[in-house]
Amino acid sequence: MKKISTVIYYYSATGNSLYVARELQKVVNDVEIRSIVEAMQEDKPQVNAECVGFVFPMHYFGLPLQVEEFLQKLTILESPYIFAIATCGVPYWGRPFVDAEKILKEKNRQIHAAWYVRLVSNYIPLRDIAADWRIKIRAWLAVRKLKKIAGTIEKREHHATWQLLRKFCAGYHEKWKAEQRKIDENFQCDREMCTSCGLCERICPRGNILRPQGQPVWQHNCVECLGCLHICPVKAIEYGEITKGRKRYRHKKIEVTELIRRTGKEA
Repeated sequence: MKKISTVIYYYSATGNSLYVARELQKVVNDVEIRSIVEAMQEDKPQVNAECVGFVFPMHYFGLPLQVEEFLQKLTILESPYIFAIATCGVPYWGRPFVDAEKILKEKNRQIHAAWYVRLVSNYIPLRDIAADWRIKIRAWLAVRKLKKIAGTIEKREHHATWQLLRKFCAGYHEKWKAEQRKIDENFQCDREMCTSCGLCERICPRGNILRPQGQPVWQHNCVECLGCLHICPVKAIEYGEITKGRKRYRHKKIEVTELIRRTGKEA
């Protein structure tokens, strides 16, 4: 395998993490970005680079389920500089880097630098999407922060960040993981509104949605990325009653087609 300078793996349902990976690609020399969902389709994914990065949202104060699975599956050749970035609505509460570090240590690897980048939380079962003015401010601050992050990556410097309430967050995250089979029981689709466009099925990173009669049917293997909820063009998908009337979100610089899960045939 040819060794390249920097590889950034991203996991993104509504565009924040893909956007961050793209912004870093613009300012860091010789960067290749790869989808974690697509890399997971490989039998034995491996990477050979001088620098390896992981960009992902924070789920329940920790790693998204598939990011955890990918880190366990990935073979990292040699000993590159490794960094991680968690996109989130509220930074510093959580332990995503602790959990990632634990997995990497089993491979004799370590995270040299880690950051939170505050953008927009897509978790509308908890609260509505932030106001437009707030989104613009966070976007402006994120660009400034990413320039500093890029400089640290280029110099291969170390950077630590706060991870508050680690014990509490660990318990909360583990409880969520233990109830994975029940996660999608709250999803519902308005059959009269649904146009059977299939976007919900195609965006699901787990392949958890089937459409035997056109409308989505969840298969109880959900990772709660909420991609299906946000991508529906007619808002036919809800998470119980609580999301009704709430805004949907996609990063304005990321197109719907860029978030679609590609199969091996489409890749």
